[in-house]
Amino acid sequence: MAKSSKYKDPSAPLWCLSYGDMVTNMLCFFVMLLMFAKFDAKDATKAKESRALEEAFSAAFSLTPEKGAHQWVTAGGKGILLTPQKRNQSEIPRITAKVKKALQTVSARNNILILPDEQKVKIRIPSKVLFQSGSAVLKPGSEEILMGLLPVISEVPNDIRIDGHCDDLPTSNPMFPTNWELSTARACTVVRFFTEKMNQDPMRFAAQGFAEHQPQVLNVSEADREMNRRVEINIMTSKQKKPVSNLWE
Repeated sequence: MAKSSKYKDPSAPLWCLSYGDMVTNMLCFFVMLLMFAKFDAKDATKAKESRALEEAFSAAFSLTPEKGAHQWVTAGGKGILLTPQKRNQSEIPRITAKVKKALQTVSARNNILILPDEQKVKIRIPSKVLFQSGSAVLKPGSEEILMGLLPVISEVPNDIRIDGHCDDLPTSNPMFPTNWELSTARACTVVRFFTEKMNQDPMRFAAQGFAEHQPQVLNVSEADREMNRRVEINIMTSKQKKPVSNLWE
């Protein structure tokens, strides 16, 4: 039986290792040059490709603390300190800042509270600012507040939920037998303002009425009841899942 042959000589000289490393480094170098290349801005296709390349490689090669791998030069310039990039940063501070800026020109801004938490930015508006007592029709001039919020609501893609709240006194308007109807109607009025008058996407909006069952304080005095009568515009942190249809196919 013939003996199996064994290779005694190397298949390639040792300099091929260095050569391969050099070729790889040159490839990386030219990729970086391509990233910084400036295309003709008039050519929409090339401009789009340039932006795509820049976004794709900036995260890996950026040396700024604002984005990328968060790289800083160590003391004395002897090396680069790498720190993990922060992920899933909350969008709440950014939305809160936008809301505050948008309401700076609104005359009733001192009556409005902005209450951010982990899940949403809540904009609390007293009912008397938007509606007459026992009514679900916007008061003259109250649209200024909602118009002030429009730049934020139209810019962010987040879902918007409008909540209506009342005090514990029974309603006197025959159109609204209880506070359930009144609180829900007020929330729906705000939703219809944004979706019908301001042409916002109705798929992003929802309306809820809580009647008197979620008070901020006990309904002891008129001041307490006035605090509990409110409309809250909630800008959610992410789009809510739509309910699955139960219709038979």
